[in-house]
Amino acid sequence: MKNLCIMIVALSLATVPFGSVGAEAQRTKLAGLQEWIDQGRFIEANGYKIFLVTAGKAETKGHGVLIVHGFPGSSWDWSGVVPQVAKRTRVVIPDMVGFGQSDKPQTGTFEDHYSLFKQADLYEAVAKQEGLTEVMLVIHDMGQSVGSELMKRQQEGTLPFKIRHAIVFNGSTLINLVNLLPMQIKGLKAPDTLGPDMTKKVIMKDLNDSFGKAHPASEETLSIMADQILKNEGDRVFNRQIRYMIQRKKFLQRWQAGIINFNGPVSMFWGELDPVSVVKMADAWKDMQPKIELHKWPDVAHWPMIDVPDRVAKVILDRY
Repeated sequence: MKNLCIMIVALSLATVPFGSVGAEAQRTKLAGLQEWIDQGRFIEANGYKIFLVTAGKAETKGHGVLIVHGFPGSSWDWSGVVPQVAKRTRVVIPDMVGFGQSDKPQTGTFEDHYSLFKQADLYEAVAKQEGLTEVMLVIHDMGQSVGSELMKRQQEGTLPFKIRHAIVFNGSTLINLVNLLPMQIKGLKAPDTLGPDMTKKVIMKDLNDSFGKAHPASEETLSIMADQILKNEGDRVFNRQIRYMIQRKKFLQRWQAGIINFNGPVSMFWGELDPVSVVKMADAWKDMQPKIELHKWPDVAHWPMIDVPDRVAKVILDRY
């Protein structure tokens, strides 16, 4: 396996962005999908085949950075961040059940496989297998709720490892303030059953709506993200997965408390151009818990780790 710590790979020599080339070219290049896959491995966790990338070495055994990706993304979204953080410490990031290269069960219901509680259970299992005892938890989008469940478990004394610092990126845990995109509205209206096949072109178009003009997504970026969704017929479980929005509403108080009552520092970084997890959510978090370290990024949209991976890596390392 190649050394991930020195891997900063160009997506391609020439990519055609949906917006300007300049903004895309200024970022650290993300890994090509196959190169990212080559850095990882598959493990068995809670009955699922899970894709996992680990990189770097911590000065203290059992310590590291544990990353929880968002919806409908995957670990690949962080491929420009992980190599930089791994120069300092260990990084662990799996694809959650139903995402990226991991298993995407098509039987059963949302509760059977895709519940945010089950995703939190998965992170506990991964942490145990990887020997993590104390972590910086980095969470984004849907992962914000999965992470807040882990933070709540720590408050309750049931989490088998320690979260010493949480870094929170754009996410709609405060579901009452969310601004859903047409794709999300359509999915939520559908029943908890397998959906029809989705074309790559449609997926790329829908994903593009979540990026901003300051850092437009290249076609290569959108293509890789779409391929991660389409892997193992993941497009067919979209309607089932997105029911996490309904679960967020049901457990709003629990996951809200997970962050505002966390017994450790919380640093929050919010892309102001996010069309879904709108910036007023960041203000609401700060109002509820003034101790939160809040920074707003006016040039960033929903995907900070893709828009500005160097900046994201720096805020992690500055607080590690």
